[in-house]
Amino acid sequence: MTDIAGQLDEEEAAPVAPEPVIKMRAGQRRLFRLVDEYRMLAFVARRQYGKTTSFANIALKKMMKTKFHTVIFGSAKLNLSREIVRKEAHVMERGIAEATRRLDAGRFMVADAETGKVPDRLNHDDFAELFEAQRMEFRYFHSRSSYSRTKVVALRPDTVGETGDLMADEVGRINNWRDVWEAIEPIVASNPEFRLLLSTTPPPDDAHYSFEQLCPLPGTVFPVDPEGNVYESIHGVTVLRVDALDAYADGVPVYDLKTGNPITPQQLLDKSLDKDACRRNYFCQFVTGGSAAISYMAIADAQALGIKHGCVFAEDDLPDGYERMFTGGPVGIGGDPATTEGEKSNPFGVCVTERVDGLWVARLMLSFKSADPQRPKDILRELVKTLKPEALALDATSERYWCAEVKKELELLVNVLLVVNSETMEHLNEPIKVKTYLGNLGCNAIDDRVTALPPAREVKEDFRLVKREKGGFNNALDSVTGRHGDLFDGFKLSLFALETGGGVTEATGVSVSPASPSGPSTSGRMKMTPDEPDKDAQPAYR
Repeated sequence: MTDIAGQLDEEEAAPVAPEPVIKMRAGQRRLFRLVDEYRMLAFVARRQYGKTTSFANIALKKMMKTKFHTVIFGSAKLNLSREIVRKEAHVMERGIAEATRRLDAGRFMVADAETGKVPDRLNHDDFAELFEAQRMEFRYFHSRSSYSRTKVVALRPDTVGETGDLMADEVGRINNWRDVWEAIEPIVASNPEFRLLLSTTPPPDDAHYSFEQLCPLPGTVFPVDPEGNVYESIHGVTVLRVDALDAYADGVPVYDLKTGNPITPQQLLDKSLDKDACRRNYFCQFVTGGSAAISYMAIADAQALGIKHGCVFAEDDLPDGYERMFTGGPVGIGGDPATTEGEKSNPFGVCVTERVDGLWVARLMLSFKSADPQRPKDILRELVKTLKPEALALDATSERYWCAEVKKELELLVNVLLVVNSETMEHLNEPIKVKTYLGNLGCNAIDDRVTALPPAREVKEDFRLVKREKGGFNNALDSVTGRHGDLFDGFKLSLFALETGGGVTEATGVSVSPASPSGPSTSGRMKMTPDEPDKDAQPAYR
């Protein structure tokens, strides 16, 4: 019989090396070696590197080497969706099929863990059904009376009573991972021969228990290495880390979503809308959440450009001669409505941005409070008639009917885009919250140093109220001024107005009255669909 475990290890030298049962990347091969050296090991790797495939391969190896051995394959994905479960099942099925091809007939079998029966034949659907029901067992027979097995379970707090090596897949996506960890840790602690292997990419939320478990010590440097880098986490866990740079050095590229052409990791980061997500998912960086989304230095640079370009911040009313500030470039207007006038109530934030020589120049930012809903309409009408912008974008999350009235009154003068933060849109074939998309649009423009902002303290303080939180954005409330990131929201909406221009966006309509929904605007770039109510939305009428 071919020594498959030896081939998987790739440790046995031979004049003519046999073809490996399963071909692996450099980082996967290093994981194979390390898993025998450490009782507890974590694998932090870029998305789509093959973490689940690596686990399937290691499970095969362990079963082949030791009689009566049990591997517990714990999957977070069993709790997610049927389609993901079936994809994971396919990875295991493919590995088994390849191993079986190299073995004597009957050595490798798939069994029903509940009944102990070995089905005569399994098609793809049968295989996936057993996997999804957590009744799947892979058995490797060393003799007629002895076998080793891999058992598939869901990672839940009630995962107790199992014994054997434990492989926990995608732990960063398990919401209650701390509780699950408490349940599964005794599985491996019960026997010094058992091993524990974790896999994940860094979680979106820095409050997730896997973040503190696997985060490297501050200042750790990771040189590019096709085999990845080994480090010890803050919690003392040994981690093999393979990021996009390591994988690229091993000949594993990322492919452009539009063209399908291979691109470098740096090109991937440059093209990414959500750069923090890219840093987590591909560069394996443990990004801290809940902090200010825009740094002081980035805002200072933008305001320095604002001095050069004559950007102005005004309160309460439009400044005299504001129209002379504009130089003829395309203009977008964004507004975050709030028809209030209390001392600590949210102000109405308006931003007028002009596109000049590759820069987003926020020529005019206006903040005012008014209990009269007609006054902000008059200001917007004045701006539209004077500047003739590409579009006017309004945040209609909590002011739907007022915004719908503005659209009805101004739609003959300008393309009015009504944006609801709680909805979901499609960007590069992926769903994303509108609030998250627009937040990244604004932050990236400032971080990339292509924005000019008015050099006013109010602008800096307002922009610093914007926080990154759990992969998205949330605006803190200034209890003294009532500001709630209103100027930033106006700015990002002005960019959206310029980007979508003459109506290349499709969004669900905003009703003029509860019983009369408006039709969608025309589009081709992105689509927004209703989602749950925005938990952060605050009523602006008071």
